[in-house]
Amino acid sequence: MKDIQFIASASHTDKPKKGMRNILIIIVFCILLMLVSRLFFAGRVHEADVYYRGIKMRGEVGWPANLFSIGYWGIVSFPLFYIYIRFKQDLRLPAIGVTNDGIFINAVLLRKAFIPWDNIEHVELRGHSSNPTIRIFFKDINLLLKGQFFILKSISKATLKTDPSVGISNDDAVGNLISIFDIIKEKGILVNDKMEGRDKIK
Repeated sequence: MKDIQFIASASHTDKPKKGMRNILIIIVFCILLMLVSRLFFAGRVHEADVYYRGIKMRGEVGWPANLFSIGYWGIVSFPLFYIYIRFKQDLRLPAIGVTNDGIFINAVLLRKAFIPWDNIEHVELRGHSSNPTIRIFFKDINLLLKGQFFILKSISKATLKTDPSVGISNDDAVGNLISIFDIIKEKGILVNDKMEGRDKIK
């Protein structure tokens, strides 16, 4: 993948980095919430029998215990979101790129996926010229998902099964998506220009 030669490409926006930063802030907040709530346990928290979905169990009762529990579950769950965002795409590589042999997609539902021209059904350009979206339709999603991480593969397959296409917009990629679309058209791929703001491609 390092030796791939792009004719044109668009890099990632800062949205994934912002997402990871925000999750780290939430994780730090959860840690502080647990530490602070622990300071108020004395005299405010006691053990009692509680019922959860009809099951009787012994637990700690009081607002500091409730806050501690919220912080605990935040620390358990948000790192998983961080890992998912961190490995969903390889941010060192472009979000989308065109080569002589096909299209490289490293955004939305796919991580470092290379789609040869013969597995592309057609490509559409949608939206307005100020904010275009390239939507790529695939012939065989099984070939498309070959080599994807098993967790990402399961998530992507469930979505692509009903709609075998991926849309990439300015929210996902920084670059000239219209120029990328024009290059795809030059490669002889069936295209459909639905974009507003410029003459339609015949």
